[in-house]
Amino acid sequence: MAKRLGIPASAGDVIRGATYFLVRSAFPSDAAIAEFAGVDRSRVTRFKQGKNLEPETDALLDAVSATVTQLRGFLDDDVIPDWLRGANAHLGARTPLDVLKTGRLSEVIAAIEAEKYGAFA
Repeated sequence: MAKRLGIPASAGDVIRGATYFLVRSAFPSDAAIAEFAGVDRSRVTRFKQGKNLEPETDALLDAVSATVTQLRGFLDDDVIPDWLRGANAHLGARTPLDVLKTGRLSEVIAAIEAEKYGAFA
């Protein structure tokens, strides 16, 4: 009944929805998310609907979501996509999105912390 009224059926649905919107804020389109994650666009549609994806894809999109969360409040929302795609000295001139693709969320978080507190690379 709750789902028919547009109310999420569970807390998991709310979390997945929030994760999608955080990820989506970093990309110009769902197609761009699919290209980044190396999946068919239908997988992003499933993600948007709150459905689980393959573990590797879920982990990658969760890492993007966590990164965006860390950047919000530190950077303006409209700058976050550029930061994610820009070469970063704290990451050895790699882009944060490239580093996230290798499963190294901790390195990206460390780069954010370094920039927040003015560390030089």
